[in-house]
Amino acid sequence: MNKAVILLALGFSLPFISSAQKEKTENAQIKKVTVFTSGAQIEHEKSVSLSGGKQIIVFEKITEFIDPNSVQLKCSENATILSVRVRKNYDETSVKEVDLSKMNSTRKELELKEQRLRDEYRVLLRDEQLLQLNNHFGSNVQGVKLADLKEAATYFHTRYSEIALKKSQLELDIEETVRKINVIDQEINVRSSIPVKTYSEISVELSVENPGETSFKFVYITPNASWKPYYDMRSAGIGSPVSLEAKGLVTQNTGADWNNVQLVLSTNDPYDNTQEPLINPWYLNYYTPLPVRSNVQRNTTYAYTYSGETVHGEVLDAATGEPLAFAKISMSRDARNIVTTDASGHFSFTVPRNETGYYVNYVGYDQQFITINSPYTRIAMNPQDIAMEVLPEPQINVNTAGAANYSMDYEAYDAISLNEVTTVSASRKAERQAKKNNRVYANSQPVTGSTYTYTPVAQQISKDLRMEFVINTPFNIPSDNADHRVPIAVYQMNASYEYHSVPKFDPGVFLVAEVSGWEKLNLLNGESNIYFDGTFIGKSYVDVTSTKDTLSFSLGKDKKVIIERKRSEEMSKTRLVGSRYKYEITWDYTIRNNGGGAIPIIIKDQFPISTNEDIKVKYGSYEGASLNEDSKILTWRYQLNKGESKTFKFDYSVDYGKGQVIYLE
Repeated sequence: MNKAVILLALGFSLPFISSAQKEKTENAQIKKVTVFTSGAQIEHEKSVSLSGGKQIIVFEKITEFIDPNSVQLKCSENATILSVRVRKNYDETSVKEVDLSKMNSTRKELELKEQRLRDEYRVLLRDEQLLQLNNHFGSNVQGVKLADLKEAATYFHTRYSEIALKKSQLELDIEETVRKINVIDQEINVRSSIPVKTYSEISVELSVENPGETSFKFVYITPNASWKPYYDMRSAGIGSPVSLEAKGLVTQNTGADWNNVQLVLSTNDPYDNTQEPLINPWYLNYYTPLPVRSNVQRNTTYAYTYSGETVHGEVLDAATGEPLAFAKISMSRDARNIVTTDASGHFSFTVPRNETGYYVNYVGYDQQFITINSPYTRIAMNPQDIAMEVLPEPQINVNTAGAANYSMDYEAYDAISLNEVTTVSASRKAERQAKKNNRVYANSQPVTGSTYTYTPVAQQISKDLRMEFVINTPFNIPSDNADHRVPIAVYQMNASYEYHSVPKFDPGVFLVAEVSGWEKLNLLNGESNIYFDGTFIGKSYVDVTSTKDTLSFSLGKDKKVIIERKRSEEMSKTRLVGSRYKYEITWDYTIRNNGGGAIPIIIKDQFPISTNEDIKVKYGSYEGASLNEDSKILTWRYQLNKGESKTFKFDYSVDYGKGQVIYLE
């Protein structure tokens, strides 16, 4: 009878016991991180010993910055997942409260000590006052014996000395105690003002069929991470191949350090809009607003500011595709902050704080405003309808420049010149590459074999919509919002070296390394540091969206090569004929190689192009140059021996109406 009652009681109590499920907290280690161009996917793993039945496991101390919709969790087969929930939590305050309680107790003890010291000090003051009130001996009638006077003097001296010494010691003790109280007050204020750290938790409700070890793996996406490509381009000298070291700059500020994790860099962007837009019929009528693409679903993205980062770009003529050198770039918030494009139309600048855009100006072209929303921007400028695009003649300073110590067959230089965008047949490319590979260098052996060699540091996996770089060794990325360089690969590529100059804008002569075959390397757009002969030269930008079959890197000016461009005073004049002006000009060029060897050199200039029927341009002679019929850009190619000089000229005339203003050199 008693047994039945016990069993019945247990039977009624079991449901209540099982229904009160207690949470079990665990910390799951980060094993793998896939970093996207915006955001990162973090993967955790944990093995937990579980008992049978329903229970809740809470994985705590996960980054606060988590996208709840991206959480995926799976476990081993001995358990069934009933539900998964993401929630926020805070640091336990018990530790902080204990610390504050201890500090408050210490402060009270110090206050009591200070009070005791001050009470003792007041007692000494009373003793001192008492001695002062009783320092008169004898009376007016009867004097004091000498022996009694000596004894009293000795007593008073001894007592005064004891009181003074004790007062000095108490003053030091009180000062030290007050200092300790002030220090602990500061600590209490600091501890009280520390914000409570927020983090995420993943709560998993399980039904465990077979008790024992259960393995968990879960992933989620956080927006507080990103990476971008970065390169170091190195050349040991003229004639040497180019070493291109590809790296990834990884940044994360998730609040949790990534220690010894498998790192994957992916070109995917989970926050980019993946919904294909749909087009609806557009019914045109008066005062009908533009159609609204209301069906486009936009994923939530996180605002990104480029303040403090370096952005790059190039400015081109929208009609011809030719670069616009020395175009003016001015910041929208501070018009005094100005940069200009270089001879190839490229520019770069560090974005000022809170700057969102900039203006682009070029003589004879419409002004454009560009919003800063990309690290690289190609800007196409539209010519104005009134005049031709010719800038005033710049001030020419004659510099000296140096020559490379090598020789080269000039016929190999029938390739497309720098900054020209055109289509070349496959056979033409092959012919040009064959000629480049057969060049002879005086100070180095020619590079033979393949166009490039590839030394992987990371495994490259090409997928349908993205490229992934799996880093071979575990990596540590702290949560400090700083750039951390992750090596990806090293490419050794054959390079051809030549000299380029556009004296109209800059009298300097630039040594340029041209690399072919780069389109096979799976490169990405990114900034590059350039090192030549062990010296840092400057920065460039690897633009893989270019249609050119070569990548060009400027290695700086060679001051042993001199180019002078000047107006011929005898052949240049402006005269008025009736109601029209006729402007005639001849430009004289002189080139001299003061270096130590023969060099190939390319010089460029241009004829003006009229955009007004009333402005008539007549093209004259251009000895030794090739002319691009669309852009009217002239290109001279020379093989200049050591100590050799070259002279050439070109001329043109412009006929325009009297009283009109146009920009002429």
